[in-house]
Amino acid sequence: MNKLWIPLLATAAACGDDGGGAPACDPAEPGTICTIAGDGKNGYDGDDGPATSARMSLPQDTLKAKDGTLYILDWNNHRVRSLPGDGTIRHVAGRGELGGTLDDPANDDLNHPTGLLMDASGTKLVIAAWHNSKLRTIDLTTNQITDQCGDGRRAYFGDGGPALTATLDLPASLAHAPNGDLVVMDQANQVIRKIDASGTITRIAGKCVIDAMPPTGGGPCATGVDPVACPGGSGKFTCGAMATCGSPCTPSYAGDEGPALELRMGQPFGQSADPAGRLLYDPAGNLYFADTANQVIRKIDTAGVVHRIAGTAGMAGYAGDGGPATAAKLSNPVDLALAPDGTLYFTDVYNHCVRAIAPSGTISTVVGVCGESGYDGDGGAPAAAHLKRPYGIELADGVLYVADTGNHVIRSVRLP
Repeated sequence: MNKLWIPLLATAAACGDDGGGAPACDPAEPGTICTIAGDGKNGYDGDDGPATSARMSLPQDTLKAKDGTLYILDWNNHRVRSLPGDGTIRHVAGRGELGGTLDDPANDDLNHPTGLLMDASGTKLVIAAWHNSKLRTIDLTTNQITDQCGDGRRAYFGDGGPALTATLDLPASLAHAPNGDLVVMDQANQVIRKIDASGTITRIAGKCVIDAMPPTGGGPCATGVDPVACPGGSGKFTCGAMATCGSPCTPSYAGDEGPALELRMGQPFGQSADPAGRLLYDPAGNLYFADTANQVIRKIDTAGVVHRIAGTAGMAGYAGDGGPATAAKLSNPVDLALAPDGTLYFTDVYNHCVRAIAPSGTISTVVGVCGESGYDGDGGAPAAAHLKRPYGIELADGVLYVADTGNHVIRSVRLP
């Protein structure tokens, strides 16, 4: 098996104490967790039938459209599926094949999609097609898939030029900036980039620095020494010889209380990387993102200054509930959702729970028993249920949707 799938598939065996047979419960009941899609078993089955009898494979995320449809990224099936609100699950896009690669550029399929966004018209889904190294658009009226950004190579190229000829490396998450720009977490390149209305791509946060070590030369830049830009339109910088410019961007941690273009982040990269680093804007225009491998959540304010708002950099674990989020420990934070009252929810993936940061800065657990993996609890209190590596969350109309990835189900909690 290709190593690309090992980190998530290793979690996809038996799904908990109830064997996937979730008890009946009412998703409309406040303060109750329910499975709304998936039977708890890994596979692909069930289109046009009852959603809770269907099979999925490591669903990554969901998106609630204005018409009430819930879209699901069925990650390891390379498909987008939907819950239109009538209790059924339906196929939207993707044939389950690893399409759209450099070897087959005309193929319009999806390869492990990780991010989902609706365009302003409400008729097109924009997809972060992670292993395609592209952003792709699905026209919901014609079912046609087209490319919006990326040429399919896994590299870093193109800032200041057309998005379609630029290169990305594991584009993981999407958001609309207040002015309508499309913003993408370019995960393995350790940067955040934007595509403006003219189709031009530019870097807005993060810096890809190659801390090249011997024998290729270099190493981390000496104090007071700036890295040198790599040639040829690359977005990389190096602290070593130019020959190091073909190396991956080095994850690091730096830049709090400084300018966004100088921050260093730590997102997983390479063949065994997990999806990571999702982002969102708040109504005031602040940009939040999960700095996943650094075990923190950070914010870039409207002045372009970076702040750490949760987690202890470089220290994975579980601690801190009831206290300040900046003193807490997290373990692989990935996705974010923002409530109207300013509460920021996030998936604490390796802790198998969903946690929340109140506007006061206090952190708490809201879904799952942190530190315990399993599949149970439907019909009961969300904080008493067990999850298994939940990667994605979506908050819409007072309902928190959880992609319970390792259990191959989507669960919902109507917040009290």
